[in-house]
Amino acid sequence: MRTPVLSTAFRAGRLAPRATVDHAAFAAIPAATRDAVVTVADGTLGLPWPQPTLTRWRAYRRDGSRTAWEDPYLARRHRLHAVALALAVTGDRDRYADELLDGVWLLAEETTWCLPAHEHPDRTVPDPARPHLDLFAAETAATLAWILRLHEELFADVPGVAARISREIRRRVLDPYRADAGTYFWFGAPMNWNPWITDNVIAAALLTDPDPEPILELAVRSLDAYLDGVPGDGGCPEGISYWWHSGARLFEALELLGVPPEIWSDPLIRRIGRFPLTAHVGGEWSASFGDGNARVPRGSGKDHLSPALLHRYGRAIEDPSVAAFARASRGDDPLVTLPSPMGRAIAALTDTAWRDAGPAEFPAPPVQWLAETQVASLRGGALHLIAKAGHNDEPHNHNDVGSFVLAAHGEPIVVDAGTGVYDRDSFGPDRYRAWFTRSAFHSVPEIDGVEQGAGAEFRARDVRLDGADFTMDLAGAYPVAGLVSLHRTFTVTPGAITLTDAWQLGHDPATIRLRLLLRDIPHPVRIALPSHVRPTTSTIPLTDPLLHAVWGDHLLLLTLDVVSPGRTGAVTVRFEEAGRGDARR
Repeated sequence: MRTPVLSTAFRAGRLAPRATVDHAAFAAIPAATRDAVVTVADGTLGLPWPQPTLTRWRAYRRDGSRTAWEDPYLARRHRLHAVALALAVTGDRDRYADELLDGVWLLAEETTWCLPAHEHPDRTVPDPARPHLDLFAAETAATLAWILRLHEELFADVPGVAARISREIRRRVLDPYRADAGTYFWFGAPMNWNPWITDNVIAAALLTDPDPEPILELAVRSLDAYLDGVPGDGGCPEGISYWWHSGARLFEALELLGVPPEIWSDPLIRRIGRFPLTAHVGGEWSASFGDGNARVPRGSGKDHLSPALLHRYGRAIEDPSVAAFARASRGDDPLVTLPSPMGRAIAALTDTAWRDAGPAEFPAPPVQWLAETQVASLRGGALHLIAKAGHNDEPHNHNDVGSFVLAAHGEPIVVDAGTGVYDRDSFGPDRYRAWFTRSAFHSVPEIDGVEQGAGAEFRARDVRLDGADFTMDLAGAYPVAGLVSLHRTFTVTPGAITLTDAWQLGHDPATIRLRLLLRDIPHPVRIALPSHVRPTTSTIPLTDPLLHAVWGDHLLLLTLDVVSPGRTGAVTVRFEEAGRGDARR
């Protein structure tokens, strides 16, 4: 068990909690960033505000739709974020003040800040007398608290609004946290809900509560338990999308708490900050294991990643490669890209070191190995392999033990689809009916028509990284009687990556097949297949809005059926770097 470093520092008086806004820094924001913020805000200025109605709330219980409520709920908040920032960067009250006041008042008038999917299961409709504290209730509280601080002069000119907003923050979030935090499933849990909620609660408390100490004491306990439970290698089994609401939220919480230098030097906190580098494929692309998505498409309504946050993280832990990765991720973009959480956007806009950071290249370490998470990142020339072992009860799990992503020149070629839009089945007993959660649609083998099983018992064994060879036994991931071993080996050499699957069974198998999930794009990779497999290619249409936004119209599933498989045997597939005009296979 780890030493509870945050609680220890809290009791010793070594934290310096503060949540501030550097109003003067807004005057120095580059014109391109100011114009980008204004463009987003003006896109909805004067239009009717979205309405999350009771009918939309009930859609979750009726037909499983989360988006019916969540789309207008989140659209309100994204609109409010944009107008609050536009007022800050322009100072134009005539244009933006009424819109801002309407937005905060609408949020204050909402019956609940909780999502239907997160509400207490015994309630068919939200009960304002019993607020339920979920991710988005906490984030709404922090959003409003940051806006109160950002525009305190405006609210001073409209008496009563700030007091009303502060009362709602206290009633819906701070009082429930103070009284009941320890009873919630996420308190102290090693998953994204813990730092996501805790970060927002800390911000709301520091910005609006006259006595935040009891809340801070609970918060550091919860974060210490998080650090005690997450993988010691700093990996995020929930996927890269969730790192931005787990590792990144942890960082924001530590900033707000004002931790002393020795906590930034903690090896685990340093490793957590490096995870985006391990998952990175190239450009905007990352490996999308579990419910991670390979990128955040612009215009998707999803919160954008925050390279500004990662830049501050790199500076805090004194890791130049993390800071360089963050600056390379920004490219020529403005200081912040919307939508973005409110506090995250304010920090990006007022960070002069981020504003002044010169261009940087993506770091490309040849080998990265997360021994506990069992993820390896290896490079062979222009080819880049990110592969995982693990088990099938990871947070936001897909049945994907042994899966991998292969990129060439920073473009994903062999891919993991990631997740689609969540609905009622996404976290229930029918989770693995969705095609993108099943092993049949990941780049892994299938034995006798049997896919991988769901649960912690279905896991890789004998996982090793030995130089350029990443090996594991996948037999334990399959509920197949008589499957003695299923060894998967990735071998990386300059300009080529070889995949070999070798099996041993106690009976003659009817079928053995390997599947590869591919993007249908021109790319400089040749896939060399052995003569004893029969390849077939099928198209997977992407009708899910999120998957379509990430990948386009479709993906390809290449199935390699072994001809006359025996009790023992092997299949070797070789991926070779080639000229950009060469055929795929």
